[in-house]
Parts: sequence; C-alpha cells; structure tokens
Amino acid sequence: MKKLIRLILTVVVILLVVKLCTDKLGGGGVISLPGGLGGSNTEESGGWFGPKEKSEGTVSDKEVPKDIKDLERELGIGNDNSPSTPATIPPTTSTTSSPLTFKGIPISGSLSAFGNELVRAGFTNSGNGVFTGDFAGYSRCKVTPSGNNPVREVRVDFPVISDWDTLEKAYDSLQASLTQKYGIEPKTSTDNNLAIYNLPNGTITLDADVKDKSSWHVILKYSNLSTTNPSGSLGRNPIDDL
Repeated sequence: MKKLIRLILTVVVILLVVKLCTDKLGGGGVISLPGGLGGSNTEESGGWFGPKEKSEGTVSDKEVPKDIKDLERELGIGNDNSPSTPATIPPTTSTTSSPLTFKGIPISGSLSAFGNELVRAGFTNSGNGVFTGDFAGYSRCKVTPSGNNPVREVRVDFPVISDWDTLEKAYDSLQASLTQKYGIEPKTSTDNNLAIYNLPNGTITLDADVKDKSSWHVILKYSNLSTTNPSGSLGRNPIDDL
C-alpha cells in the first residue's frame, strides 16, 4: 500500500513539474523546437525565423527600385496600377525639303557637276552652258541650267513648231503629263500661255513662246524656288522625263 501511495505522489509531482514548465514557456501545451519542429503552429511560435522576419523576406513585399517602376510604366508592363505614361519619342522633322529633279538629277550643286550628270543622262554639251538631247518624247531639246552652288533652275526649250495647231497640241500634251505626274492642277493664264505648278520643293512652269512665228516653241522651267512632233517621236512616255 505504501508503494502505491508513493507511486501516485511521484506521478502527481511529475505532472506538476511538467505543467509548471509548459506555463513558463508559454507554448500553450506544445513545446516548439528549432526549425519549426514539434508543433502545428510553428509559423506563429517561431522556429529559426520569427513571423516578422519571414514576411519581410517574401519577394512580393520587397520594394522595387523607382527607376524599374518607371520603365515598367513606359513599357506598359508590371503590376503597377497607376496610369501608364508612354515613352515620348521626339518626331523627326526635316528642316529642308529635297530639291526638284530633272530626269532624276537633283537640281542642286555646282553647274559643272550638274552638267556632268546631264552628259551621263545622254545630253551633249553644246557649249555656252547649253546641253542638247532628247526629252519628254522630243529630240534636239535645248537644256540650260542656271545658278551655281546650287543650281537653281533648269530651262528646256523644245524644238521650233511651224503652225499654231501643232504648238497648241504639244503644249496641252505636256500640261496633261505634268498634271498626271505631280497630281495637282496648275494655275493657268490664257493671257500669257502659262501653266504653273506650285510644288512643296519648287515650281514648274510651262510656257509657249509665240512672239515670233518663225520661233514658236514650248518652254519648260524647273525652279527650286502625244501629239504631232515635228522632230519625230522617240516612242517613250513623256512622264518618265517630266
């Protein structure tokens, strides 16, 4: 009997010691071990990392550098809900327009350089700044560039025409070709036989010289500021030249 009482007292003492230990540790009856072992609520009670340290270590809560956020907004990506600001690309504007061309040759540069290009295009240097050749379906046209560094104007004198009807047809044909190529209607004047095409990079003027019947002919000017053909048709589209 004494042994039984002694065993019961021993168990009671052990239970009291265990209860006292658990109350002091504050584990709610569960003792937490390092590394989160020994209980189901290790996230709350500790382990190697405390609750605050674990929340700070998550990737989603880390602060993203400001320059990265700005770049994401410009590209329209990322998780930033603020209004996106598209990247501003400065427009590329040209301060000067390209010059007019004559048979594909830019009307610019020095007279000698422009003359060399005319020779390459099939014209013959006739001297005194005049070049002779085929242009817009007419042969023996006289081409005279003027101005220097840069060349500013090119004048084309078409062959002399002996009768009014042929002159009128040649004029009308060239005007129709110019209108078709440049896509605009010219300003015309019946008083002086002019058709003027005002283009963004210059002016093209079609004229008929009728001062002297023995020298009637059509004049075409390119400024940076078919029909009956007495000389014979070259069998090509005038628009290719004009």
